[in-house]
Amino acid sequence: MNLARRIDPRRSMAAAIGWLLIALTLCLALAANLWLRSFVRTTLLEQHGQRLEAAAEHVNAELDTALLLRLQAVSVVATMLSEDVQDSQGERLKRSLQAVRRGVPDLIWLAVTDADGFIVAATDEQVVGQNVNQHAWISQGLDAAWIEDGRSPNERFLKLTAPVSNADGAIIGVVAANLSWNWVQKMVGEIRASPGEWLLVDRDGIVRHGPGALLGKRWQDLGEPVTPFDPTVAGLGTDGSDLPTRIRTRRLLDNRPYLIATPPNARDGTLRRLGWHAVVIQPVESVAAFATAIEWRISIVLSLLGLAAAAAGVVVAHRLTRRVSVIAHSADAVLAGSATRIEVPQGVDEAARLGSALDRLLDTLQRERDELRQLNAELDERVRQRTEEINRLAKESRDAAVVRERLRLARGLHDTLAHSMMAMLTEIRVLKRLASSRPDALPDELVRAEQAARDGLDEARRAIEQLRSNPVRDIGLGAALAELAKSLGERSGIELDARIDPELSALAAEPAETVFHMCEEVLRNVERHAGAARLLVRLQRAADGGVELEIADDGIGFDPGAEAAGHYGLVGLREQAEAIGARLRIESRRGEGTRVSLGWSHAGAA
Repeated sequence: MNLARRIDPRRSMAAAIGWLLIALTLCLALAANLWLRSFVRTTLLEQHGQRLEAAAEHVNAELDTALLLRLQAVSVVATMLSEDVQDSQGERLKRSLQAVRRGVPDLIWLAVTDADGFIVAATDEQVVGQNVNQHAWISQGLDAAWIEDGRSPNERFLKLTAPVSNADGAIIGVVAANLSWNWVQKMVGEIRASPGEWLLVDRDGIVRHGPGALLGKRWQDLGEPVTPFDPTVAGLGTDGSDLPTRIRTRRLLDNRPYLIATPPNARDGTLRRLGWHAVVIQPVESVAAFATAIEWRISIVLSLLGLAAAAAGVVVAHRLTRRVSVIAHSADAVLAGSATRIEVPQGVDEAARLGSALDRLLDTLQRERDELRQLNAELDERVRQRTEEINRLAKESRDAAVVRERLRLARGLHDTLAHSMMAMLTEIRVLKRLASSRPDALPDELVRAEQAARDGLDEARRAIEQLRSNPVRDIGLGAALAELAKSLGERSGIELDARIDPELSALAAEPAETVFHMCEEVLRNVERHAGAARLLVRLQRAADGGVELEIADDGIGFDPGAEAAGHYGLVGLREQAEAIGARLRIESRRGEGTRVSLGWSHAGAA
């Protein structure tokens, strides 16, 4: 646990500095690794491309040298037979040719012609006396030693010619020979390319030596060039652009990318005369794997060096922060209660100044703590006194709440039972008059009195139901007003125009409940007294950001300033508006309808 605390950067400045050094070192190692990766890859590719080109040139030189030696051997034979050709010694020429063939069995056919192209001697008696000037490869030998690719229906071979000259240097004939293809296969089989492996492509573009899957196929038709930025050559760099200019990439065996080196043939070499060329190939994976191995070694070395540097940095950081650690341990002891002062390190550096400042600050805090204890005792006494005062005020507030509830119930009784009782009292008075003046009209009037009593009972039930329920809290002020106005229209047949702002439909705070009750009183008065045909109910935002409710009818109107004894509807509306801090305005005239406006602040409505 102690070790975990020591290396936790949240608990130790030395650990924080150490981790920072480790992070910086690893970042530097990573950056160096990325740079070295590119540098190493570029260098390795350049060197490997040079090695591949060197291997291709080596194969070219080996092939050219081996073929040139055979061509020179025919030239030597021509020199040896010059006197016999000049003296027309046919038998001696024949024996000499047979002796050469026995000494060099790879020369499967030999012949000697004179200057006019007639064969004067040959290992095959059937061709003696024939003129061979129509064969370009033999007539070519009149100028210089020549080599050419040849074939018959049954086999392939190489055709070699060399001029025969006399003592004066004049050309007097040609020595022609056919070199076995087995010798060619044996010769190319002994040549090795390092790195990679090589292919022999003849004049017709056919692969004559190389991997078995490529033999006999046309070189130009094999695979396809690898396009720039192909992901298969990503191991070589971004797109293989670091390769030497004469190194190409192409997909060959199993559609894998290969590096290809094709060296140019010597201008006067035998390969150029034959039309052959050598191609050295190597899989990209082998080059990339070698480069990756080198990169890993470099990365490991850089990482180890980085970790070593980070460890040294941690040790140095620990020594640098040791004086700060003394202050931190001393502060921990003060917090634990085992010490009362901060230990100040010796010296004048930042650690010493910090320790001294903390010690003075601790002394000041201790003095202030003692003063705070005394002050807290005084505050406790004051709190006790204030608590007693608050309890007294709370009792008075509860009494005031009871009074407000009584007033609300009184307004409810006025709005419901008072109206019903007034209607029933009116019917009773009418019945008394009819009993003395028109007894025959009593039955009809009793029916109306019964209906008035029933309406009053329904009204009382609705009032009780409204006291139990709270539509504003259930569905919001806007929706509750719309339902209230709709119910009025269905009962009375008054044409209704309800305009409710959708943003205000969800108002449900205490002012909204009071507004709803006020609206109930207004609509009840419209239904009973206004005699209106049309009614407008509008809830909208006011210009000052508050909320405004407007109720207007086209009824008979009244005089808002006239006092009506025993009627408290307008008084109740004004009291409720004052209770919620709303602005109430009632406009009406006889015969011009009535308009009631109520406005309150948005903060209060919310």
